[in-house]
Amino acid sequence: MLAMNIIMVASFFPAWFLVYFMAKNYAEPKKNIIIGTTLPQEIHSDEQVEAISKSFHKWLNITMFPMLPALFVPFFTQSMGLATTWYMTWLLALIVALYGVFAHHRGKLMKLKRENNWYGESTGETFADIKAATLPVHKISSIWFLLPTLISFIPVIYTIFTGAELASMILYTSFALTTLLLWPFYYLIFRVRSEVVNDDLTLTMALTRMRRYNWGKMWIALIWATGLLNILLWLFPENSIAFLIIILTYSAALIFMVIKVEFDTRTSQQNLTADNIGELYLDEDDYWIGGLFYHNPNDTHFMVNYRVGMGMTVNLAKLGAKILMGFALISIIAMPFIGIWVLVEEQTPVQLVLTETEVVARHTTVTYTIPISDIDSIELYEELPWIIGRTAGTGLPNVNKGRFTVSGYGATNLNIHPEHPPFLLITAGERTYLLNDANSSITREIYDSIVDYKEAGQLLSSIS
Repeated sequence: MLAMNIIMVASFFPAWFLVYFMAKNYAEPKKNIIIGTTLPQEIHSDEQVEAISKSFHKWLNITMFPMLPALFVPFFTQSMGLATTWYMTWLLALIVALYGVFAHHRGKLMKLKRENNWYGESTGETFADIKAATLPVHKISSIWFLLPTLISFIPVIYTIFTGAELASMILYTSFALTTLLLWPFYYLIFRVRSEVVNDDLTLTMALTRMRRYNWGKMWIALIWATGLLNILLWLFPENSIAFLIIILTYSAALIFMVIKVEFDTRTSQQNLTADNIGELYLDEDDYWIGGLFYHNPNDTHFMVNYRVGMGMTVNLAKLGAKILMGFALISIIAMPFIGIWVLVEEQTPVQLVLTETEVVARHTTVTYTIPISDIDSIELYEELPWIIGRTAGTGLPNVNKGRFTVSGYGATNLNIHPEHPPFLLITAGERTYLLNDANSSITREIYDSIVDYKEAGQLLSSIS
């Protein structure tokens, strides 16, 4: 439980800093945009605009800083279900709090903009620089992506030829496929609309090259880090401390890179556009719902760049984008229910029931039914002396269920409460089961009944 809390805090704690400092930077002018609102450059120092920016900083601090200590609340509970629910709810609250503060102040700026008619000549237009699209494109050589991809597949090939556990193979294959998928994703940035700010082609090309350069750095770092992560996890398969250090180092390195590249991009954007935006500048505020969601039926692109910094989003004017965004929103809203599901799993006791003809093991969605006549052997153990590795299933302090690998027996179906011995090891044909009931006395009674039944059957067979 402690290890789980450390991993979760180590993952979410850096995320808080990432979200907070990126949000804090929204109030700084980037490409004529302040808190998601495009304003003429001479208006940036307006008293009302500065007052809204100060209010944005104030409420960002009020909502975000109390969330830091709140992240450590699960350290005071021993329930994994409650802890998971808290972490998922915390993450959802972080997103809602950030967007709430952003949307509120963006709305105030938009109202001020409408009242004062602070619009550029190009308001409502979509810029698409055809000349920029025809200029030569410089892409990173594929060799930089090929090498880490090949490296990441070494553990996969090894596990295939050595017959390692299925769980290990799934882990290594997942990271290897991640490196493989990251490779083509890099080329998406060359299919996105150019970084247009105004009618200056030189500025457009400079901004576009700068974004692509930073994207390239990010993608190279990500694919190499993931490939090396797979190798390190393969080299230290049984060392839980090494596993934790490797995962935390990987996460910290990626977060550092994301922050660095994001702020490098924003700084470059501001430096390039600070003195180079006249009357004709890009003003797409009406196409950005709430300042974050892009909906422009006049734009043929499915994916577009975020207005400032790095990253891309989808054009919600496209049906596929609506479906994708809907799925993403449902996934975000459903995050706390993951914890509730874990809580149900945790609070539901494992059951073992003996009928006249079969043994039934139950726990929520898992049910094993073993006909008594099919049982070849049954043994009672007061402790778990075997090395058990999970292949597919649930591994909680009070329930292990699903497919596990048990030393000496191979693939085994489990449905046990690990802290409530004894345990029944049953073999029936080619299948092996490790079962018990949360009530120890029931497990013993079922064992005695089955032994008596099998002995009576053997005695009857010898007499006949």
